[in-house]
Parts: sequence; C-alpha cells; structure tokens
Amino acid sequence: MLGGIIKFFLRLMGWVYVFIEQFVSYPNDGNILGLDIDEDFQKMSRKELCAYIDSVNDKNKSNVIFWDLDSTTKIRYGCQIARLNGLVKDGRK
Repeated sequence: MLGGIIKFFLRLMGWVYVFIEQFVSYPNDGNILGLDIDEDFQKMSRKELCAYIDSVNDKNKSNVIFWDLDSTTKIRYGCQIARLNGLVKDGRK
C-alpha cells in the first residue's frame, strides 16, 4: 500500500514538473555532456521528444509509450542506447 501511495505522489510531482517546465527555456541544450544536439531536437518539447523516440523504436512490441515511462526508466533506456551505440566506454561488451 505504501508503495502505491509513493508511486502516486511521484506521478503527481512528475505532472507538476512537466507543467512548470513548459515555461522554461534551455539555452545551453546545443551540447549536452560533450554531445552535439541537432537543432530540431533542441526545439522540440518534452512530449515531442518522447513521440520521436516512439516513432523510431521498432523494438517496442507493447502498448506502452515513452511519454508514460517513469523518468528513471527513460534514463536507463538512454544509457542502454548509448552503450549499444558505443557512446560509452565502461569496460562492458
């Protein structure tokens, strides 16, 4: 039960964050941690970026969309993509 309450509050805070974030601009998103970001991605909203991931992901066989994933799950997904594309060197194959 406690886990359900915590998940509810995390979702609520996520919705609040997404609402507030629409009023924020990110002027330094041209390069993130040394990776140049294409201009079209810089101009996309959070929802548009999630829709883009869904449109290019041919491995997703479920009805879950990227937008609905928790933030940490999205970060894990990005880490796995980075590893698979050789963008990180962590000693793992």
